[in-house]
Amino acid sequence: MKTILFICITVTLLASCEKDYQHDTGLADGYHDCSMMDYLRSDHNNWDSIVVAIEHAGLTEIFEGINPDYKEITFFGPTNMSIRKFFLEQPEKIYQSIREIPVELVRNMILAYLVKGKKMKESFDYEIKGTLMGGTEMYSLNNVKLRVYRTQSEFNGIPDIGAEGLKIHAKISGQMASIASSDIETNNGVVHSLSNRFTWVEL
Repeated sequence: MKTILFICITVTLLASCEKDYQHDTGLADGYHDCSMMDYLRSDHNNWDSIVVAIEHAGLTEIFEGINPDYKEITFFGPTNMSIRKFFLEQPEKIYQSIREIPVELVRNMILAYLVKGKKMKESFDYEIKGTLMGGTEMYSLNNVKLRVYRTQSEFNGIPDIGAEGLKIHAKISGQMASIASSDIETNNGVVHSLSNRFTWVEL
C-alpha cells in the first residue's frame, strides 16, 4: 500500500512540476467583448485619467474602432498612476490637470503609445541579451520609432525559463518602459498596460 501511495505522490508531483518553472507574469484580464474605449471606461481604477486624455485630444474614434484608417490598434497604455506621476514630477508644475495641457501635446503623448493592428505579446521578438538590439521595430501613429521586445529571466539559476516580460523602447528619445499586464484584448485591439513605475512622457 505504501508503495502505491509513493508512486501516486511521485506521479502527481512530476505532473505538477512539469511546467512549474515557467512564470508568465504578463497575462491578465483576457478578452473583453467591447471596444477598447468601452474597456478603458469600465476600469476606473486603472484608466480614468487616460480616458479624459483621449477625449481631450479628440482621439475617441480611434479607440472606439470607428476611424476607417485605424480599425484595429495596439495601445501601450499608461495607467492612472503613470499619469499622476507626470503631474507630480513636472519641474515647474505648469499643468494641474489633463485639460490644462495643450490639445496637440496630449494628442502626441497618446499617439506615441499606439501602433496600427492587433499585436499580442507573441507578435514581438525577443531582445538580444546584453544589448539594446532585437525585438520588433515599428512606428507609432505619430511616427515615433519603437522597439518592442520580449525578455525572459532565469529561474533557479537556469537561464531563459523564468518569467517572460514585454518592454518598449523609443529609439530616438531613449525612453523605456516595462509592460505590467499584456494581451488585454478588445473587439478592435489589444492593450498592454505599462508598469505603474513608469512616468507618462512624450516619447
